[in-house]
Amino acid sequence: MAETTNHRDPEWTHRLGFLVPSVNTVIERDLRLSLPTTVSAHVARMSITRDTPEQLAALADSVPEAARMLAHAAVDSIVFACTSGSLYHGLGYDAEITERITAASGRPASTTSTAVVAALRSLGLTRVVLVTPYEPWLDDLVATFLGAHGIEVTATAGPALPDPLDTASVPPEGIAAAVVDPGAADGIFISCTAFRGLEAARILRERFGLPVVSSNEATCWEGLRLAGRAPDTFPLDGYAGLCR
Repeated sequence: MAETTNHRDPEWTHRLGFLVPSVNTVIERDLRLSLPTTVSAHVARMSITRDTPEQLAALADSVPEAARMLAHAAVDSIVFACTSGSLYHGLGYDAEITERITAASGRPASTTSTAVVAALRSLGLTRVVLVTPYEPWLDDLVATFLGAHGIEVTATAGPALPDPLDTASVPPEGIAAAVVDPGAADGIFISCTAFRGLEAARILRERFGLPVVSSNEATCWEGLRLAGRAPDTFPLDGYAGLCR
């Protein structure tokens, strides 16, 4: 099909760009589940093979070149799609990555950790159960980051897997089973864009009747918001509300 004069397929209203860790095998599927059929997703990879301090610290080094290549596709927004990688250096690091993306691409940009905070705040959540595939040291970094934004982590659950390829193999039912009782939490956050949290979120919403935000749902929502395609409140039904 020939493109229109503004380089748009008439069946697609928006193009979203995502910077994705090279080892992530989950997010493309979640993008297909979450995005409306009139929105296309375009991915560039950033080199990482394990969640080690050294590799997470270097992940953003790939940002300028990857962002420039996504700009070649005339995307409407770009999101750095890694939770831990966008908060690894603490408060404000996500904003620094966002600035690098926009400087390299000229596009509106954000990160997964930025999106998660925005999603939790939009739902009025201040006390959450944190579900992750991470080892304890990385759980602590996420909890500290959320705490700096006024969101308390009341409990942490998950399998503690150092290899992201193992992370992708955990079924949604296994992720959801990690939360036995949310206690005093007013919501649940499932972290990691390489974790099948999007599907687990639906199970947990039905089981506990609480708002649940997963990294990939927040990432998709943020990309849509930046492109003017989603409201400022994260949908209570998660990806089901995004793809409409």
